[in-house]
Amino acid sequence: MQEINPHAPEFWERLSKASCDDSVNKKCLKPETWDKAAATYDDLEKCKDYQTQVTEIINILQQKNALDKKNVVADVACGTGTYAVRMAPFCKKVTCIDISKGMLEKLKEKTKRFAFNNIEVIRQDWLEYKVEEPFDMVFCSMTPLLRNTKTIKKIVDSSKRFIALVTWAGVRQNKLLNEMSKKILGKPMGQKGQDITVVFNYLYSLGLAPHLTFFTGCWERLRPAKSQAENLIWRLEMKRPLTEQEKDLVRNEIERLADKDGLVKTVTTVRTCFMFIDKQQAKGAFSCQ
Repeated sequence: MQEINPHAPEFWERLSKASCDDSVNKKCLKPETWDKAAATYDDLEKCKDYQTQVTEIINILQQKNALDKKNVVADVACGTGTYAVRMAPFCKKVTCIDISKGMLEKLKEKTKRFAFNNIEVIRQDWLEYKVEEPFDMVFCSMTPLLRNTKTIKKIVDSSKRFIALVTWAGVRQNKLLNEMSKKILGKPMGQKGQDITVVFNYLYSLGLAPHLTFFTGCWERLRPAKSQAENLIWRLEMKRPLTEQEKDLVRNEIERLADKDGLVKTVTTVRTCFMFIDKQQAKGAFSCQ
């Protein structure tokens, strides 16, 4: 019987492996999964509570001197570049890494629109990406990669000084999604592995001391019924492929909820956590003299 020692990194590595080794988590790491979501992914940027979170995180990074004109930043699993385009004006360079072609195409559109010349876009799996020289900061937000301690360890090792991570923190409830999940899958949509617990404790076991900032809010998305239905189908198919009959059931239900303009709103109640680490403040890395 293996010793249970939550202060040892190996404990959290075993726990991470056990929780990640299933079909849902494996599907979440496939590029085609995120290609399907790319078209409407930025709808969330219209939400006030989400905007507040993003703005506050950028402010903290500036206050902590993690964003500096001398600093090179890696944005791991950058998606459409929500944070990358906000970090770029304040640092020397942002290297954006993601597996999804669809997401990166959206990011490239933004770099052209805002005329950024310091954003590098790389399509690659983070675990296969070769880090030539450690970054001044490694940033990673709201991605299934943070369920895996191998990913987290590479983030730590790839940073000269700063680490910034954003993840779920125990609350993620979408009433409409849960209702559709009950009808199609027979139970509400679960959020297995989507939590701060392993991330924080693994970092702590490595001798690091994450500074935590929590955010709560309601993430609203107002979309045409067709787009809303396809997004819900995408979420449900994280669990298993749906039959055409099941997909039609979702489409018909969502169409029924549309307002006079053909729009349907979904609301997700969330609590998220921003973890910031300055490796210079790691255990034994500072002096009292």
